Amino acid sequence: MRRVAPIAATGAAMACLAVTGCGSTLTGARREGPAPTATVKAPATGAPAIASDPAALASMVRRDASVSAEVREDLTPCAGNGYPMDADSGDLTSGDGPDLVINITTCGDGLGIAAYVYRMIDGKYLDVFADERPPVYGSVADGRLQIVHEMYRTDDQLPYPTGEEAVTYVWRGDRFLEAARTYSDFTVKNPTASPEPTSTNPAPMPDSVPVDPELPATASPSSSSSAGSTAPGTPTASATSRSAVTSGGR
Repeated sequence: MRRVAPIAATGAAMACLAVTGCGSTLTGARREGPAPTATVKAPATGAPAIASDPAALASMVRRDASVSAEVREDLTPCAGNGYPMDADSGDLTSGDGPDLVINITTCGDGLGIAAYVYRMIDGKYLDVFADERPPVYGSVADGRLQIVHEMYRTDDQLPYPTGEEAVTYVWRGDRFLEAARTYSDFTVKNPTASPEPTSTNPAPMPDSVPVDPELPATASPSSSSSAGSTAPGTPTASATSRSAVTSGGR
């Protein structure tokens, strides 16, 4: 039987602090765990404006009481590099607009500590999925939600996870259900994703209420609240947000 678990449930987190030094002294969300291998994507065409506005994303997450207090309190800008988060978008729940998949990461290494799905309802966003078991990363894959975890035995060293678990979810009614689950065993020479049994229970629904994204009513390159005065030829905040929030090295 595999003795695997997300890093938060093992001694690897302490090894990270004591040996590898991945705990950062920068401001921002600061929990440890190696980043899953899911690819960071640029916002899709037609993505909502908030998907490329990390300051607005961070504000919305901090105002959502369903998000853990630790994540909300630590979600502050990294030193010179914007907010430790990124977002994907797509039609996952057939809401009133594209859904948002928001990943909260560490500042220095971009390690995933939480993933959320926000559904648009009447111009506001409702948290309909939350995974706060690091290391975790969420994305939109072929119109479905994919959540990836690096997995560890109790005696694994931090840089060497035992494997990777990927779970695919589909929206049915008002909940996410598991559609597929795979496990890749990194202890073998040629790891491949092997099917695993799926749960028949729906994913837990966060105890959330719709949150207003509170984007500026009008925003121009010269009047953006987050960019301030911008010299000619200098990229605006929205143009650089993806590189800022994914500076962790994915």
